[in-house]
Amino acid sequence: MELPKYSGTIHPEEWLKQVKVLCYFKQITNEQEILKICKLMIDSAITISNEINTFDELIKVLKSHSTFNIFKDSCKRKLQVMKYIPEKEKNYTATFLANFRSYCNDAEIKNLEEIKKFLFNTYSSNEFFKNEFIRRIDSTIFVDFNPSNEIIKIFNDVVFDELNIIRYNSLIALRHVSTGKYLSSYEINYQTGSQRQVVFAGENLYNNPRALWVLISYKYHLKESYQQDMVFYNDNFYLKHKETNKIFGISYIYKSPTTKQSEAFCWNNIDDRTKCQFVSKNNYDAFYVKSNDTVNLKTIEDTETEDHFLRSHDFTFTINDEKFQEVVGHTDRIGANDEWCIELIEN
Repeated sequence: MELPKYSGTIHPEEWLKQVKVLCYFKQITNEQEILKICKLMIDSAITISNEINTFDELIKVLKSHSTFNIFKDSCKRKLQVMKYIPEKEKNYTATFLANFRSYCNDAEIKNLEEIKKFLFNTYSSNEFFKNEFIRRIDSTIFVDFNPSNEIIKIFNDVVFDELNIIRYNSLIALRHVSTGKYLSSYEINYQTGSQRQVVFAGENLYNNPRALWVLISYKYHLKESYQQDMVFYNDNFYLKHKETNKIFGISYIYKSPTTKQSEAFCWNNIDDRTKCQFVSKNNYDAFYVKSNDTVNLKTIEDTETEDHFLRSHDFTFTINDEKFQEVVGHTDRIGANDEWCIELIEN
């Protein structure tokens, strides 16, 4: 390890810290001795007074030199040209934000609006980021001692959320939170009720096409162009079983095999019994449905019939000696057995 020279290409405080570390490593702890070493490591083109007796005085002199303003301007130019490229490499976001924070510190940018502007411009070509970043910034009350940390956190949250947003035609799975089993179906019919294709909660997701579903758009509230393929919590949609291409629904007539609640089924038709909506359990202010959100799933009825919520429990039924965990619809009070976790398989 060599002592770093100071030539105006590093922040004086960072340079002094590096010198101190090496001195401490060599068991040099006296301030005056370290100051002597520092003076020897300063580029001869940078003239300083010999009357400097403290670290604070040294930093003050180095910051007053023209090379420090040049250094700060150079860091600002780096901030101006920075661009966030999400597909670039593993851990890229962490590296990018660490570099951004470092440039801000080196340029001694403390102004909140200036930090917002620089960070916004790094990814302003992305419509989702541009709109969502501004919305979250505007709705945030900055109480942190260092508010730039909160701005950087918002940036990270927005770019992470975009990767996890559920979109129409996404391949998803729905895990029943209480039992850990997945909403499933396959080509076997109920022996009771409607005798349509069964819906049940299956054992696992891995290599299990029975548990894969696709979201099909039905109707949604007015959205911006960049939001058209994104699933909102107030959207109505159809849930199509990937393997059999049949549509999920809840019957308002036929009863489930064991508990005699409303039967959950799959069939070929699309109608009001198959129109669905997600209800957020994580955040009532949430717009977008995201992977790993905990939700209630309900079917929407345009007539006077009540909405039916999807539920599973430990009750089972048997068809041809095969046991299935029952999935039903109901209009009772919402509880833990009505919670499902969305898992994004493929966007």
